[in-house]
Amino acid sequence: MNAVPTDDELLASIRDLFEVVDPPPADLADGVLAALAAADLELEYELLTLVESTGVPNGVRSADTGSDTDSGPWTLEYSSDTCHLLVRVSTVDGTRRIDGWVVPAVPMAVSLSPVGSSGVTAQETQVDDHGRFEFTAPGSGQARLSFVPAAGDDPTAPRPFATPPFLV
Repeated sequence: MNAVPTDDELLASIRDLFEVVDPPPADLADGVLAALAAADLELEYELLTLVESTGVPNGVRSADTGSDTDSGPWTLEYSSDTCHLLVRVSTVDGTRRIDGWVVPAVPMAVSLSPVGSSGVTAQETQVDDHGRFEFTAPGSGQARLSFVPAAGDDPTAPRPFATPPFLV
């Protein structure tokens, strides 16, 4: 009688199979670390966590097909220990638009950067006194928002932070 393998035994077998069939390049770990270090040498970003998303377009986080939600609007809510972010992506007269609000409302630069081969245009703006920012024509595709607070003596200001990639 054959014994049924445990989950750990199955995972070990799969790992062993992929080490033979498709091993990682020898320099993968060092290359990734070097790329991350070179990406932004003077800033260490805190990565926000997605708290909630509503009305997200089909094919991104939804198996539902056939409805017309891919033109938006939808909202993404992110949070960390030091800040809270709400992002609204919509389409106005056929053009994508991003509106956002960040708490605490401190002076900071906001960068919208494309991820991969995206139609998103790299842009920069500032958070206003109420924590609001906008990008009126970001294009469409995958993007990431990065925030760098203005230099100052405020110990309660958040450190630089960024969102995971999302679809515009």
